[in-house]
Amino acid sequence: MKEIIKLDEKDKKIIKELEINARQSDSQIAKKVGLSKQVVNYRIQNLLKRGIIKEFYTAVNTGKFGIDSYYLFLQLKNISGKQERELVEKINSLDYIGWSVDGIGRWDAIILIYAASAAEFNHRLEEISSICGNYLHEYSFTTLINAEYLGYGVIEKSNSTHFKHTEKTSPLEIEELDKKLLLIMSQNARIPLVDIAQKLNTSVQVVNYRLKRLIKKDIIEGFKPRIDIHKIGFQWHLILMQFKGLDDNNKKRIFSFCENHKNIYYVSSIIGRYNLMMDIHVETIEEFRETIFELKETFPDLIKTIELFNVFEEHKINYFPVNLQ
Repeated sequence: MKEIIKLDEKDKKIIKELEINARQSDSQIAKKVGLSKQVVNYRIQNLLKRGIIKEFYTAVNTGKFGIDSYYLFLQLKNISGKQERELVEKINSLDYIGWSVDGIGRWDAIILIYAASAAEFNHRLEEISSICGNYLHEYSFTTLINAEYLGYGVIEKSNSTHFKHTEKTSPLEIEELDKKLLLIMSQNARIPLVDIAQKLNTSVQVVNYRLKRLIKKDIIEGFKPRIDIHKIGFQWHLILMQFKGLDDNNKKRIFSFCENHKNIYYVSSIIGRYNLMMDIHVETIEEFRETIFELKETFPDLIKTIELFNVFEEHKINYFPVNLQ
């Protein structure tokens, strides 16, 4: 059994500031949490060393580039734990995979695939099916319409930690230098401007201007820490739901419920086998059960079916649309 690491209040305050904007300097965070710059730096490095923070990523709104996002649900058969880990690693190495988790439930793994068209998605689905080979028992997929990141429940949630992924729009024109900038920052959101400038062979002033412009255009939605919540004593559950009579007004009700619930980390509106996917973080199974009851009691006439998926591990987050690299 893995050792549970308990965060103290100072670490929680630092994580909250990183949630709001992971590009804040150690000095900026220090002023807000009442610690010295040196102590803040030490604590952040310690959180990274212990694997509580896995990385700092840049949240890019892929819909702005005319990119579709698909959730692919995989059920495997006749496979050992070692073989499954190797298979998942192969899939995660594909550069069009934006997110990946494994776990237990109706499915064994859920991955997010970027594609510019239905034909491209079909080609990528065929490639993943080929990688799985005889281990693949069944699969299903949904198209992501929009989603909202609501923040980790391990800290006090606030609207300043939210970001959204909007539905596919007409592609924005983006210069090659901006593409390279996004690629550098996609999974290294705290990289200093001077280091980015060196990699791009340009000035710090140019990098700073382009970064601010990408934020202003809502191409970059935020800079976030990826936290291993299992290490700090939390469980991660996905709720996959089908609804009946899901109009725009009811969608707003559901999203409002999620925004105001301390345990709900992420919510996705999708089309296909399911209508909605919720990410829930809880400390106990009783707390998770209570969340399910709240959903059923709040939306008794809307919910058609609920499927549960217990996340074992999150393998990847990369919001940079591969088609632009």
